[in-house]
Amino acid sequence: MLETPRLCLLLIAVVGLVQGMFLLLLLYQQGKRAFCANRWLFVFIIAVCLSFVEDLTDVLLEPSITLYLIPVFLTATFALMPAIFLYFREIAGHSPRWPLLHFAILLPVFVSLVVSVFLILQNFQDLIVNEGEIELELGNHFALGMIFLTVLFGLYLQVAIYMIRTWRVTYRYLRQAGEQLGADEKALRRWVRELLIGISIIFVIFAATTSLDIATTESDWSVVLVQIGFVLVFLRLCHLIAANPALFVQAEWDGQDQPQSTPRYLVDADEIERICRRLATVRDKGELIYDPLVSLPKLAAAVGVTPNQLSFVLNQHLGKSFFDFINEVRTDEASRLLVNEPDRTILDIATSVGFNSKSTFNLAFKKITGKTPSVYRSETLSRRNPIL
Repeated sequence: MLETPRLCLLLIAVVGLVQGMFLLLLLYQQGKRAFCANRWLFVFIIAVCLSFVEDLTDVLLEPSITLYLIPVFLTATFALMPAIFLYFREIAGHSPRWPLLHFAILLPVFVSLVVSVFLILQNFQDLIVNEGEIELELGNHFALGMIFLTVLFGLYLQVAIYMIRTWRVTYRYLRQAGEQLGADEKALRRWVRELLIGISIIFVIFAATTSLDIATTESDWSVVLVQIGFVLVFLRLCHLIAANPALFVQAEWDGQDQPQSTPRYLVDADEIERICRRLATVRDKGELIYDPLVSLPKLAAAVGVTPNQLSFVLNQHLGKSFFDFINEVRTDEASRLLVNEPDRTILDIATSVGFNSKSTFNLAFKKITGKTPSVYRSETLSRRNPIL
């Protein structure tokens, strides 16, 4: 018969696992477009779920069996902070080149914990089992005590470093979000702030529970209360992410079909190059550019970005406005038609490339080439066919 505190821990672990599975399913349903950022949330949630599995094994399995699982469960906690940091790096458009390096610490931690389990089995053959828990006097074994203290200190240090880095990258993201995404800055700031505060609380709770696990082997009500707080915070995080589905989504674009939805993430240098290539493809096709009703949202949808992102790339990296870009492409095509089809009227050519009137065409053409269409045609044709 389970005691009341242990029964509470069992129920809390089950509730936490259900929440984690729900959130994983929710993220999975967002599809491939969201995977680049959400893959790190997957890692974070799986690591959190492993902590709930650990609580289940502590209650349901024999202590001699759970001893072998210590390296797995404790190592998983070292994946939490890098995962959430990489998530915010991804949505901020600053993906690291070697993201897996952030998880390099997992291997030495796992090896250290395997060694500690081996030392326990070697030096504590007569394990003292008290009320379902193994009691060890770590102070009597220097190497074993140092391993656990080093792992615990490493966890605290990692949390502190990554929390600072996460808050910094998030602050930069919020500064750029309004410019590139045209986002509701107040709502976005509130969402990110609540998410970060919730994650910070989770790590404080993790630190507290880890300290309690090492400092004492008793499953008392203090541990139960800490776990209840953990589950409540995790529930709030589930609600936050569920209330903002696909908030940060990367685009799929095959160069032919228009994306089904608009991506919402910041663009980095590599993405700017990809946007420029997509823009060149749309320009070369010409159909949309020569449409008299073309607009910034239509062009952005064809490229696979938001209007704010396209405007950002045009202004900051190509040095021109949307209308300047459209008029330049139309003028280039009109210049070709004026020379290659000399029998066509200027008005016919103007309307074929998207201008609504001859006067508008003349103004745009002269602004770009410095000549009117008629002068450009006559001078170019005369150079091609000089009078002998």
